[in-house]
Parts: sequence; structure tokens; C-alpha cells
Amino acid sequence: MTAGPREPDAHAGSHRGVHYSLKPNAAPGYWRYAYAIGDRVRSGRVQGKLPLLAIRRVQMRIDRDLRPGLANAR
Repeated sequence: MTAGPREPDAHAGSHRGVHYSLKPNAAPGYWRYAYAIGDRVRSGRVQGKLPLLAIRRVQMRIDRDLRPGLANAR
């Protein structure tokens, strides 16, 4: 009998010209992410049982960091 589809071990992609990477954390349901905008590297952890949910949450963080006025406030 064959095993069902596996969750990916890692994901890398590009959103609005920003390259990001995503890999599972040691805790189940959590993912580590990293991306760079200009000379600033952002990394952290997002929660999502499904990989597509974690990807979407990282993309939302990228969108937030790209908004005008917020990049200089931090």
C-alpha cells in the first residue's frame, strides 16, 4: 500500500518581488519564515497546520512591511 501525500519539508517563493523561505518548526503546526526587504531581514514564526495557510500568512506580513509609511516607522 502506498503512503498518502506528504507535507512539503520547506517552501521558497516570491511575493511582490520579495523572496521568502518557509520551513516547518520543531513544534507541530508552526513554521519558520525569513525574507529580506532592502537591507532588512525579517524572520519569525507563523502558525498554520496547512502549508498553504502558512504561506498566505507570510505573504500578508510581506504586504504589511511593503505598505508606505510603515517601513520607516519600525
